[in-house]
Amino acid sequence: MATNEFDTATQAMPLPGAGPLMRELQIDEIVTSRTNPRKSFDQGKLSELAASIKAMGVNVPIIVRPLPPERLQDTFDNRSKGMPLPAYEIVAGERRWRATKLAGLATIPAVIRYLDDAQALEVQIIENLQREDVSALEEAEGYEQLMQATGINADAVAAKIGMSRSYVFGRLKLLALCSEARDALREGDIDASRALLLARIPHHTLQIEALDDVRNGGYYSSAREAKELIHRQYMLYLRDARFDVADATLCPKAGACTKCPLNTANDRDLFADVKSADMCTDSKCFEAKEQAHNDRVLKAAHDQGYEVIEGKEAKALMPHSYSTRVEGYLRLDDKYDSPTDEPLRALIGQQMESAGIKPTMIANPHKEGELVAVLLPSQVSTLLAQAGHEEAVVAVEKDNQAEAKAAKEKEAAQEKVKYESTWRQDVAARIREELLQQPESTLPSGVVLLLAKREANSLNQEQAKQFCKLHELGKVGQSQAIFDWIDAHPEPVSALLNLLVFRDTEYRYWLDAKEQNKYLLTIAKEVGVVALTVQQSTKANMRAEKATKKQQEVKKAALSTLPDDSLKPQEAASTPPPAAQAQKGRGGKKGAKAQASETPKTSAEFARAQIAEAMQAAESPAGAAEGVGDGQEDISGAAAAAQDDDAQAVAVAQPATAPTRTAAWPFPPTKPLADTHAASGEQLTVGAWVTVNNTHSNKKLRGERGQVYSKVRDDYLINIPDRSPFSSTREHLTPCEPPAAAVAPADPDAFKEGVKVRIKADADIAPKYSRLRDQEGELRYSVGAKQNVWRVAFPGIIKRGLPEVQSFNIKDLEIVQ
Repeated sequence: MATNEFDTATQAMPLPGAGPLMRELQIDEIVTSRTNPRKSFDQGKLSELAASIKAMGVNVPIIVRPLPPERLQDTFDNRSKGMPLPAYEIVAGERRWRATKLAGLATIPAVIRYLDDAQALEVQIIENLQREDVSALEEAEGYEQLMQATGINADAVAAKIGMSRSYVFGRLKLLALCSEARDALREGDIDASRALLLARIPHHTLQIEALDDVRNGGYYSSAREAKELIHRQYMLYLRDARFDVADATLCPKAGACTKCPLNTANDRDLFADVKSADMCTDSKCFEAKEQAHNDRVLKAAHDQGYEVIEGKEAKALMPHSYSTRVEGYLRLDDKYDSPTDEPLRALIGQQMESAGIKPTMIANPHKEGELVAVLLPSQVSTLLAQAGHEEAVVAVEKDNQAEAKAAKEKEAAQEKVKYESTWRQDVAARIREELLQQPESTLPSGVVLLLAKREANSLNQEQAKQFCKLHELGKVGQSQAIFDWIDAHPEPVSALLNLLVFRDTEYRYWLDAKEQNKYLLTIAKEVGVVALTVQQSTKANMRAEKATKKQQEVKKAALSTLPDDSLKPQEAASTPPPAAQAQKGRGGKKGAKAQASETPKTSAEFARAQIAEAMQAAESPAGAAEGVGDGQEDISGAAAAAQDDDAQAVAVAQPATAPTRTAAWPFPPTKPLADTHAASGEQLTVGAWVTVNNTHSNKKLRGERGQVYSKVRDDYLINIPDRSPFSSTREHLTPCEPPAAAVAPADPDAFKEGVKVRIKADADIAPKYSRLRDQEGELRYSVGAKQNVWRVAFPGIIKRGLPEVQSFNIKDLEIVQ
């Protein structure tokens, strides 16, 4: 037969069943295996091996097998033009084959073995695992391939490679890593021990969250620290579960925790390093079961007729996470609410059952699924008296009185803080309004801008947020927005003063009164804002709010008042609303023994009379002025009359009217104010002119003529031209005629958005705005709380393509008909 240069020497193929053959094979007739567990080759080390082979040759032959029939097509399609067809597939030794090819050698010694796919894979995996540089992830993938190809289990794999079962299970668990964690393991950002800890977390998102903490450079980068983190944050003790771990119906898909593979007790080979044998590694499943358990508990309580308080109301009653104490109630199962060493339930449980009383259940807002059984202190006192615990009754009432006193002191402290903070904020608001009317400063604007920006730069993040909200500067890039606001402000001094006032508005209770708010009070004095007037206004507003709150509480309590004895079972609800309960539990002063011994005489008429009388007292002027009383008043009047069974009618309280909030200075209301001073016999109305008579203690004010702006309790607020406003009682004021040039205050209700106005010819405005006198414009929006300063747009005066807009007081405007 003829031959040519393209022919190659052909050797006989080994037959099935024949032993291994040792041959020198051509490099080009060998192809790599698609099942080789080794996927990466270090090019630097491969070059070193190639240099060694070039000098010394291949000392250890590679293992190959005849090319499987299923690979004939792909090897034919992928061979280079002019190259011979491959005849062998590498089983082990691919790195040596690559280095030989890189060294430029044409042949390589090889052992030819006839192996099927499963046998070849087993040889590849076991040979590959003997390498020193095999990665943990490659090792895990190799075990998985071996088990899938041969059908053996982890025990058989452990026997073949000479490793323990725990070692094999640990490597196989690495296959549960998310892609991000696998990449970190390949790149050396985490080691195999930390990777195994991550693999125990069954959720992708939680794995990524933990990965950031345990990777190199993280807070928990050592194996010990990472283990502590994973155990503490991502594993939960089943012994602490509030639900039954053997209950398979809580989450049917998950089943019972006792049989779950994610329970460390059910896979000790994988969790050999976890000392506790009852830990759940699936925190999301644990939380889902807790929620299902909580829903069951709440539903059961409702089905049994208990009143359950939850949500915001429960949070108000149990504000602290470190304690289960309930405001206004006593816990039945906590001995700390009992006057003895035994919990209340042990003392009054029989009396509760005989009277048919069911406790109120408070859903603990700090521990879901926990219901706290409570009763009102008045109920507890009565039940203790019925049970014969006289000393306990005295102790409970003493505790109630102490708690009531502490609550009153706390409320007073909160009222003081609210008052001190509010009047400072009001002063700051009025300063901002006055600054809109101030003439332009003659100070160098560049210096003022630098000072303003220095103040702005000292604001923290929260302060910058509040300042931007106050001046409507947006919610994004707040620091830069403040700087832009300063640069664009038409009056730099006004911008600087606004910042100084804003930074000095806080109430600093720890400072002496003389040291507080120096900037705020000094600037207020300079721009004509009287702090004393603002304080009086704030007090009046708080009294009005307190009176309104009392009316609401009285109505709420009235709705929950029932004519029956409070100890008898109630059909609709076992206890009134929380706010009413807390007040009734602390207000009564009648001995519990007397309450228990007397026969209830309450009738429907008597209850309605109580409601009417309480509401009338809350709506009276005296009640509005003085605020909420210290305790419940004795029942008298209509209520006492209604105690008679023959009573046919009871006075009904009129609907309460919410008190009107006192307007901000300079107080431009139009309603006349009734003068309650008996000495005068006449009324002073807002806008009326008066003269300070000779009885006034301040001699400098005597004979001065001013105008009434408002009245706070017994004081009239008077504005004297060219002087700061002051307050005075009625006996020091004498009505008089207004000056010839005086004009009645403008009605603020007439000024609305879109109304056309004209700047008065004699308007008291800054010189730079004198050009706008007699100019017509349109109202845009009011500025500040007083609504007596408006932004006016002038369509006839265009600046930068837009109508000019300036601020004016309504006293300088007249409406164009």
